[in-house]
Amino acid sequence: MSSIAIAAQAAPPQTADPQTPAPADPATPDQPEDIVVTGIRASLSSSAQTKRDAEQIVDSISAVDVGKFPDANIAESLQRITGVAIDRSGGEGQFITVRGLGPEFNTVLINGRVMATDNPGREFSFDVLSSNMIQRTDIYKSPVPELQEGGIGATVNIITARPLEGRGGLHATAQLGGIYDTLRERVSPDFAATASWTNPDRTFGIVLAGSYTKRQNQADTIAVDGWFNGRPDIVQTIGGVPTLLTGTDPRYPATGNINVPQSLLYQRAQEERERINVSGTVQWRPTDNLEITVDGIYSKFDVSGVTRRMDNFMAAPYLNPTIDANGTVTSQSMIGSDFIAANPAFVAANAGRLTNNGVSSKIDHVYNTTNRLSDSYQIGGNIKWNPTDAVEVRLDASVTGANRESPNQYLVIGALLPYNYQFDLTGGQGTPSVSFDNAIINDPDRMRLHYMGIDANRSRDRGSEFHLDTKYEVDDSILKSVMIGGSYTERRKINRQFNNSDSNCTYCGYQVPIRAGLLQDYGWEDLLGGGRNIPPSLFEFDPAALIAYMSDPATLSIPTNGRTPEQQAAFAQQVLALDGGPFGVREQLRGTVNVQEKLVAGYMSMAFGGENWSGNAGVRVIQTDVVSSGFDTPVTSINNTPGDDTLQYTYGPATAISVRNSYVNALPSANIKYNVTDNLIARAAFSQTITRPTLTDLGVNNDYGGRISIPLSSGGNPNLLPFRSTNYDLALEWYITRVSYLSIGGFYKDLSDFLELQTLPVQRFGRTFQDTRTRNGQSGTIKGIEVGGQYSFDALGGFVSGFGVTGNYTYVDSEVQRDQTLSDFACGYNGLSPHSANGSVFYEKYGISARVSYNWRSDYLRNCRDSQSRPRNRQAYGQLDFNLSYDVTDNFQLYLQGVNITNEQIQEFSAIEDRFLLLQDTGARYNFGVRAKF
Repeated sequence: MSSIAIAAQAAPPQTADPQTPAPADPATPDQPEDIVVTGIRASLSSSAQTKRDAEQIVDSISAVDVGKFPDANIAESLQRITGVAIDRSGGEGQFITVRGLGPEFNTVLINGRVMATDNPGREFSFDVLSSNMIQRTDIYKSPVPELQEGGIGATVNIITARPLEGRGGLHATAQLGGIYDTLRERVSPDFAATASWTNPDRTFGIVLAGSYTKRQNQADTIAVDGWFNGRPDIVQTIGGVPTLLTGTDPRYPATGNINVPQSLLYQRAQEERERINVSGTVQWRPTDNLEITVDGIYSKFDVSGVTRRMDNFMAAPYLNPTIDANGTVTSQSMIGSDFIAANPAFVAANAGRLTNNGVSSKIDHVYNTTNRLSDSYQIGGNIKWNPTDAVEVRLDASVTGANRESPNQYLVIGALLPYNYQFDLTGGQGTPSVSFDNAIINDPDRMRLHYMGIDANRSRDRGSEFHLDTKYEVDDSILKSVMIGGSYTERRKINRQFNNSDSNCTYCGYQVPIRAGLLQDYGWEDLLGGGRNIPPSLFEFDPAALIAYMSDPATLSIPTNGRTPEQQAAFAQQVLALDGGPFGVREQLRGTVNVQEKLVAGYMSMAFGGENWSGNAGVRVIQTDVVSSGFDTPVTSINNTPGDDTLQYTYGPATAISVRNSYVNALPSANIKYNVTDNLIARAAFSQTITRPTLTDLGVNNDYGGRISIPLSSGGNPNLLPFRSTNYDLALEWYITRVSYLSIGGFYKDLSDFLELQTLPVQRFGRTFQDTRTRNGQSGTIKGIEVGGQYSFDALGGFVSGFGVTGNYTYVDSEVQRDQTLSDFACGYNGLSPHSANGSVFYEKYGISARVSYNWRSDYLRNCRDSQSRPRNRQAYGQLDFNLSYDVTDNFQLYLQGVNITNEQIQEFSAIEDRFLLLQDTGARYNFGVRAKF
């Protein structure tokens, strides 16, 4: 399936072109031997030309053909760019990290404009967009003043097709295919189509693209839900007698804090992902000096999931723990009811310190529905006017929006167990295990109602942008052009919280039996390949039927938690009187995040040049005004949760509050490019950049939780300032042919006011809370080296000439200066892998187009303050993918793509590798089908 490279359609309609011209026509006469007219080579040639012609440091990926991006997922294509790594959701690329800086530190633009997201913050989810509508994606690693600010890592511009910059006439492509996930063993549809038309004079054109994808995926997991760090109560057998030891007891078996696993869970999450994308562009060129462009994009992305989980929650006191030299508990037992019955003296001596009558051995069967129902759009218009040959004026206006609803249910049944079960950190083929009695933990007669959490949170994002840019070309001078422009941007993100937090513990304590027939066995003998002491089955149930049973007045009237029948009847009436019924959702105003941000920016940029060099310098000045609104909801009481040691909070009336914040930033930048020879280019860049706090972090909301031993609080911080960076870049690029090049670059970032989650002790309600929220704190540096290249063996001729290779390697080093009193462990920067690399071998000839790619990144910190306010680290991960297609005719092509074909699994730990957190299998994914073009 041959065609010329069509990335020339990708010139962005943004207000100011960040000095990256569209790739030159591959048939440039000065290099006739390098003419490239097909697929992979066309894409690589276009990307290389974009990089070569740019006046700043840029990497790019171009479509292989109309409606055919190199990968089905945009993020999975971007990971093949030097310095880029990705995070996956359900085995699919969702977020990107650039030069060690995570998604919140990278600005993502669609056609030069910010697009609203359904995420709580600013970070852009690449899984909402189909790749068939994308023509080119550029990653700007050094900024220029006319480019929107906000990306300390990089600015990513996703560019859709422009009809007047592509081939004339009527053209169309269509894709009919399917998706197969190996763990679900099901095939789902994957359809896409693109059409473009221009009039014979090429003064008017339209391009439309649409796609429909449905995917059924699965993730199987073993996990520990965080490690508690402290000196919790334990029970040691001393002289044959069980003895409760507090953290201050001199007989405590450790001199410092110990790290205790909070649970061991087995989980299967199954999802159905449905995505509908539509995009279109209309262009009109009424005169040679005037061009009008209107474009739009719409995405509807729904994820409906069910997670089945067996959870073993471990609460103090812990029985006979074994503690290693690192303070890690490697084994311990939970206390069953038989132990309590056999040791009445122990219970009597410690009645004031024991919860649930001292029984901590329990089992939970969880049925969790997870839904992400989202849509997003962007509509923009651009006028480009050249009143003279030397003057260009661009006016751009756009609106964008996104919505998300997340109706979820987290339903827990379980039982208090008679026996002491033992946790063993290394007992299950390299993963933790628990000594189960499968007959007891799967006995329906033992099951009781426990926790029923239901929520339906909503997120709404709205934005508008207006840009005016002017450019004046200068003749016969070292000064080549001057650009002056300004912009106004407004954005509002609202997150609203709806749940049943006032009734979720109606049945807590494992006391009310479950009606016969409501529970069914769910077998998962194949979970993570079987073995590992995983129970062969668990219980599942119909959520609607279980909620109906729980809402029945007769069930609510069964006495619990020591109430008399009369007291229970009054409690039942109180619950039945709640708005929406006992298990309806009610808005929790304390969780409201309403942040409005207004940006006013102006810039000036000058371009210079001589015989062998060019460059630019300028400054961008931005005023940021933020209003954070929400509600103050006081805590009126704190109670212990029946059945475990978590805390339940009661809240008083809500009062509306708002906080204002504003600041001004001046961001200078300079880039210089020197042609050492015709094919060797040296570059240098200097800039200052900012990343604003993610919108969620700017809220005035507060939330509370935790356990009796460690109350927790969290929330927003409306007074946050932007994270600032001063950046230095050097690069050397050798262009061998129009396709082949080698490059090496170095970068250094001096960081200040870094935004990080910090946990501080805060006095609230007569208790010491561990308060976790984002604060401006650390400073530091990130520095690194990038090496990349691509080579096509065209010159060898014959069969071998179809081969080519691409690859890159990035090394990143970081240094962090932070207040060491804030934690007992060292944390670097979230998302930073010291080493990352990827490589591809491709073949394209005789109608065959094939590529095999391997992507790898070393260990990295996912979150400094995760479960139990402890670090979450991900182990090194590598993945093998392939693309294969065959041109049956000039108009029809068969294709097959494989993702993670060796079925690599994800592993995570906390601070040190011995503290296991997660082992997850998402399986392999295959896309297949037929493409046609006309």
